[in-house]
This record gives sequence, C-alpha cells and structure tokens, in this order.
Amino acid sequence: MSVHKRSNNGTYYVAYRDGNGRQHTRSFGKGRDGKREAEKFDEQVKAHKVIEVPLEPAPPTSGKKIFLDELSQMYINAKKAEGKSIRRLKELAVILERHIIPAFAQRPVEQIRFDEIISLVGKVYAKRSPVTRGRYLAYLKTVFQFGVDNELIEKNPLRRWKKPKERPRDTRLTVTDLNKIKAAAEPHLAWAIEVAWNLGVRTGPSELLALKWSDVDWENQTVTVYATKTKTRRIIPISDEFLARLREVKEAAQSPFIVEYQGRPVKQISRAMRTACRRAGITYPVVLYDVRHLFATTLLREGGDLSAVSNLMGHSSIQMTANNYYHLLGDEKRRTIAKLPRLEQDAR
Repeated sequence: MSVHKRSNNGTYYVAYRDGNGRQHTRSFGKGRDGKREAEKFDEQVKAHKVIEVPLEPAPPTSGKKIFLDELSQMYINAKKAEGKSIRRLKELAVILERHIIPAFAQRPVEQIRFDEIISLVGKVYAKRSPVTRGRYLAYLKTVFQFGVDNELIEKNPLRRWKKPKERPRDTRLTVTDLNKIKAAAEPHLAWAIEVAWNLGVRTGPSELLALKWSDVDWENQTVTVYATKTKTRRIIPISDEFLARLREVKEAAQSPFIVEYQGRPVKQISRAMRTACRRAGITYPVVLYDVRHLFATTLLREGGDLSAVSNLMGHSSIQMTANNYYHLLGDEKRRTIAKLPRLEQDAR
C-alpha cells in the first residue's frame, strides 16, 4: 500500500490489497490535488487493514499465489535480519516501489515474464548507464532467487539473465594531479583525500566516512577498517608522518568521526570533489574512488607485494587484485619481459 506517480502522464494512484489478498490499483488526478486525494485514500485503506510481514517468512500454503510486493518485503526483512547493508536495501526498495511493483501489481510473481522485466527496466531507466540498469536487474534476480530458494515461487524469471561484464574504469589520476586537487579542495575534502591515500579505503560511507577515532590504535600505529561490503575487518599500518597528522587533526575534532564537517559526520563528498577538480584545472573525469585505485597501482608500481596490497585493499583474493589492477601496469610487463635471457645467436 502506497501512493505512486505514473511517469508517462503524471497521474497519482494507490496500489493496495483487499481482504482476500487480491491486488488493486485506484487512480486519481494530477498535481497537488491528485496527490492529496491519493494520500487520503491510502490513509483510509491503512486505517482498516495493516499487513504485517513476518521477519522470517514461511513458505506459502499450497495453492497460494504470492505477489511481488510481498516477496520483496520478505526479502528485505530477511536481509535486514542477516545484517546486510541498509544502503543497498534502501536502493532496492526505491527501485521496486517506484516502477517495478506498480507495473506488475495485479499479477502473481509466477505470471511475470522475462521479456516484460527487461523491457520495463530498459524503458524506465533509459537515461541510466548500462551498468546501472544491469545492477538493478541483478537486484531483481536476487529477489526472485530468494523466492525460489525459500519455496515461495517455483521459478526465477531472470534465471537465465547474466549481468554484463563492466568495462574497467579508465583511471587517469596521477599523484601530481591528486596533489593539485587536494590543494584546491575544501578542508574537509583535503583531509578525506589524505586519509583515503594513506589507508587505501573504499571512499564512500561504507569505509572512509565511517571511520572513527576509536578505530586508531595509537600505540601500534594501525587503523582498523571494517568493510561492510564483505563483513570483514582489516588492520592498516600507518607511517610516523600520518600518525602525527592524525594526532594533529584529533586535537581539533568535534565528533567521533575521523572525517567530519563542522562537527558533523560527512554523508557524501562527491560535489566537493567535482568543485575541487574544476578549481584545480583537471579536465578528465575524476571521482574520489580513484584515490583508492591510485593507492593500489602506485604500491604495485613501486614493487609492493601483490599479496600485501590485496590484503590492504580488503579484497577477497589475490586474483581479484591482479584482475583489477595489473592491467593498468604496462611498464611492469616491459620490465618483466626485459629480464628474459637472450638466446645465443647461431654462428653462420
């Protein structure tokens, strides 16, 4: 039950389920009045009937048909209980509620076809990149597979769909340009760049922006990083110089977070990064995550051990590190091939 807005004509409607479990939709007008009427009707429906979804859903009784909104809620509840990333679950919920569920609201999951899903995602998210559309379809495939694994539905309509391989990002950032960006950045971004450079962390809310002063072991000169993506912890050794910088910044800190802005934790930093790049005169695309790539490639170029770099990055395997970064190191191939002994020339 919720209020939705149709993207094709701007009208509002409410998707709801009656006492017998059948899905219905009721349409209203456009604009503020249409939205107000839809919200009023939605409140009336909720006042008479509230659906509680169990945290650990049991398989449906024989012959019961399950709808996409039910299956999606069961999946989200189950993953919350497992401690999965709330950020990713929220993204999935938004995708489902805005476009996917309304399109298939009146049919059980078993009747949803592969071609319909592909067509809908391609149409609704036509302006998004193929990578983004692929990620959304991967989310949906996971929800359907959850239903199959828990015997809620018999088949996954996306079972034969495979996520296309993503083209490796063309990372052109250099240490010289990174210093230019840092010099042009606002103080909180400049410090975030410094932290990311010294620790090699993922530069979003999962690692960099989640770091707290309590994660610093001042005596052993290490920082403990918790990776929400892999549910693992890794310990990063730090240099004397960076330890001194941490102590310096800690003196003026107003919050428990290592990266803060005016005493508050930072939620996102991409806009500040774009501004700094523009001020620094960087003409090619740069995102803060490129600092992590530069961290890895620089260590490998300087002869860093592949296994150690993999561990510092928090990768699940050495192979993953090699696949992601060694293709960027053309000079390494040249230096390696130069070590091949020459064969003696035949005397003629």
